[in-house]
Amino acid sequence: MGTSIMTTENQNVQNEVAETKTAAPATQAAGSNYISMILEETKRGFVEANAGLDLDFVRMGDWLVINSKGNFVEKEDENISYGDTLDVVVGYGEQRYTLWGHEDSPESGQLIVADPDREKALADLGEYLAQNPEAAERYDEDDVKLRYMAYVVPVSTLTPDDFPKIYLMSFSQTDSFGWGRYAMNCFQGKYKAMGVPSRTAANKVVTRLKTVERKQESRKWIGIDFAPVGLFNPADYGVNPDQA
Repeated sequence: MGTSIMTTENQNVQNEVAETKTAAPATQAAGSNYISMILEETKRGFVEANAGLDLDFVRMGDWLVINSKGNFVEKEDENISYGDTLDVVVGYGEQRYTLWGHEDSPESGQLIVADPDREKALADLGEYLAQNPEAAERYDEDDVKLRYMAYVVPVSTLTPDDFPKIYLMSFSQTDSFGWGRYAMNCFQGKYKAMGVPSRTAANKVVTRLKTVERKQESRKWIGIDFAPVGLFNPADYGVNPDQA
């Protein structure tokens, strides 16, 4: 894919997510912001507790990835699988210039670069290649791509007595664009039939993630489709936000 096309797609993703952030002030049922509040507090608490240690919450989190069978699994333990369909609340997210190790390479599955600033991400890549010169034949600056980093909570892990399971997911560029479009659809009221009124922020909706095979010319990969289940209500899972 050429640089001009990549730049255009990056800008599209930026525009979509920017529109989503603008859409945030929606009127919702009480407690619908519960997941986002938990995630924001967790991230802020981690950063504050480790002030001066230059630790990145993204690199310390538990990753949820898609395996070769198209199932959502924990990166560190693929025995923990949620199947090819997963209902979540995407409570928080940010864009990061990201590079994952290529498949079938010594770095496969390794997060090499992840930073919201492109110049910093490229500098990190340069430092990595300086320390691992044999990897220079596999990676260059064109491999650093803008992706949406999502903090998700599977609603199946919500219980009245325990802290919810928090995962990090790195969407592909195509899925980053798809997520932005889905968020705008929520805001524009295109899911009213699902009980999601217009001006609804995507972090207040239970979203169904489903893996799907995508094709482009001779290339195939597994992507994610996004669909609403309905507005998130903590009480549906026995959770009282006032007691959290």
